[in-house]
Amino acid sequence: MITGTVTNVCCESSARDANMTNFRTIMVSDGNAANTQAEHDASLSAFYNTFGDVMDTEMIISSLRRASSARAA
Repeated sequence: MITGTVTNVCCESSARDANMTNFRTIMVSDGNAANTQAEHDASLSAFYNTFGDVMDTEMIISSLRRASSARAA
């Protein structure tokens, strides 16, 4: 999971590098920021289309809860 600033520079570079070394990478959409909303959105779209997944915090928490419940059952 990638969070930080700037979405379209450091965050995207880290996420792409992780993907290229076979990590299943998620960009946390509301955990990243860019200079403009347009740059942020464009970076997330490009990443999602080619390199990995994009989820917001709520989606990630829900997924982790489901996985935890499945393991406990």
